[in-house]
Amino acid sequence: MLKKEYLAILAFSLLLICGLQIHLAMSLSGKEHEHRIIYQGPPPEHLEAIITAYTNRPQETNSDPAHTATMEKPKAGWTCAVSRDLIHWLGGRVYIEGVGVRRVNDLMNKRFSERVDVFIGTVAEARAFGVQNRKVVFLGK
Repeated sequence: MLKKEYLAILAFSLLLICGLQIHLAMSLSGKEHEHRIIYQGPPPEHLEAIITAYTNRPQETNSDPAHTATMEKPKAGWTCAVSRDLIHWLGGRVYIEGVGVRRVNDLMNKRFSERVDVFIGTVAEARAFGVQNRKVVFLGK
């Protein structure tokens, strides 16, 4: 089920980025269904951003590392934080190229701009992730 959801979200994100007509076939309950989607709205909000990773260690967060800015418990592989210039994305979802879909439920320190910080479970994984430049698409709330 998750694989189908990610496929649909990825296809929709690509559709929004390109503004083109897309055909996609999805298997639902063993039956093939073809969907034709035509996007006619304004282009989505997207940017090339610096992507980093963080954990919930006190050195990397505020005084309450057990909660995000939206007072939720951070989840590795799902939670991400954005810089304050992207605060209007808070509570929404983003697609990060090469990373996947994440929920924006945390904010970064005010010294950063045009950045996304993905929550990762361990310090070793966060260090291995490093600093990357990736395309980020805001999928909405």
